[in-house]
Amino acid sequence: MSATNTSTGYNILLLEDDEQLASLIVRFLSERNCTVTHAADGKAFTMAMHHRHFDLILADVVLPDASGFQLLQQHKHQLGCPLIFMSALSSIEDQVCGLELGACDYLVKPVDPELLWAKIEANLRHIHRPSSATSSLNFGPLSVDTDSREARVNGTPLPLTSNEFDLLMIFADQPTQLLSREYLFRRAIGREFDGLDRVVDMRVSRLRKKLAAIPDGVIIRSIRGRGYSLNTVSGT
Repeated sequence: MSATNTSTGYNILLLEDDEQLASLIVRFLSERNCTVTHAADGKAFTMAMHHRHFDLILADVVLPDASGFQLLQQHKHQLGCPLIFMSALSSIEDQVCGLELGACDYLVKPVDPELLWAKIEANLRHIHRPSSATSSLNFGPLSVDTDSREARVNGTPLPLTSNEFDLLMIFADQPTQLLSREYLFRRAIGREFDGLDRVVDMRVSRLRKKLAAIPDGVIIRSIRGRGYSLNTVSGT
């Protein structure tokens, strides 16, 4: 497994066993300021999923040690990002199968690079953070630096995972606003809420505990059946 690093852009996991094709895709995406991690088989894919957070996954279907469909089923509840299949399997049945499993798109090889980039942009446009003069979000004692991806409450560093930081940014951008589970799921996970997946609730729970550990800071309020909102302790 190899990675090409850049300072800006999307963080993408590429699952592709064709080394030559993978090299071309990595180069193409790297030129567009993406960080690309390449996994050549199911084992490398699983290892990458356990150690990093990705904005999007590009996955082949036919692999030397696994099926892309099987991998999507196995890791569905920990993906936390859109997945696009790219495969030479062109039948309607295969395409429908991939989409029904939860993929946001299915591209038949050979894939035009510009079309691939358009699909990536379409699926990640909602999380893209345009550069601006202001790189921080502030709400009462909470300060969130979107460039360094660091958060502080009353000057105390808040230890967060990548997923927790992304969730905090959504709250900090709309403080005191009631955000529904469906909205948070769409923003944080990148697809529509199916009514069953509890991944957002678990992330909110972990984030709430970390925020509550710092006195006189901010809290996430839960309103049963409606959603969550970020508030200051003093203003609750």
